[in-house]
Amino acid sequence: MVEQNEMLPVQPYLSLEADHYRRISGNEVGISEFYEFTIAEDGVHQFYAVPDGSVDLVFGIHEQDVHASIGGTVLQVKQWMFEPGRTYFGVRFYPGQCLLPDGLTIQEVVNTDLCLDVDRFEDYLAERIANGTSIQERSQIFLRTYSKKFSELQGTRYNLERYIRKRIYETNGTISIQALCEETGYSACYVRRTFEQVHGISPKLFERFIRFQHMLHLMEQNITNNRMDELAILCGYYDQSHMMKDFKCFSGKTPEQYRSLLLSNRSV
Repeated sequence: MVEQNEMLPVQPYLSLEADHYRRISGNEVGISEFYEFTIAEDGVHQFYAVPDGSVDLVFGIHEQDVHASIGGTVLQVKQWMFEPGRTYFGVRFYPGQCLLPDGLTIQEVVNTDLCLDVDRFEDYLAERIANGTSIQERSQIFLRTYSKKFSELQGTRYNLERYIRKRIYETNGTISIQALCEETGYSACYVRRTFEQVHGISPKLFERFIRFQHMLHLMEQNITNNRMDELAILCGYYDQSHMMKDFKCFSGKTPEQYRSLLLSNRSV
């Protein structure tokens, strides 16, 4: 299920730099997209991950075995390591909509990647994904198993989290905790605690991630014509220097350096 005002979480370095990268939309049961790429034996096997508020489940496929790992959002730009000689099939979930494997909490996966025992998946899921011959087939294999377990989270606490997330999206990450308290009737402490139980991070930090992700989308849509001061206003930053500081922290590049990367990729 795709909720209104959802922003598609993106990992631009992976899509720009990984070999044979391809993706298809998820659009159901909280999945943003499926993606696939290959790491050659002598190929680049590390990329930068950027904050997106989401969770990625990744299967590393080799002719002899299959590995699985899960990782939550990074807190700032960070290297994302992969093993050479494998094809990778990934599932990216919308923020707040991932059904984690039994025994794991969101706090355990934020800013890290955890290796998973493939035997913990039902119906030999990892093996069946490894035997798939295309991203379309693998996505359908995953959906048939995952959809059985996925159900809409219920209860007042999760209704509140969805409302907070919705308002953060609607305001491009600019709504204050005080405003959320006034709109919901709950205390600031309860609002923060409820949000952190689902996301593993505070609403304030999530808002910073949403402003940054919004900027990535705007730059991708209009590479050459965006002025930095205009982007700062559109993305809800106090000023241009505030935007530049967050962008460098979260992407590892200045906006101009990132724009150059986009342009060079378009020219290939």
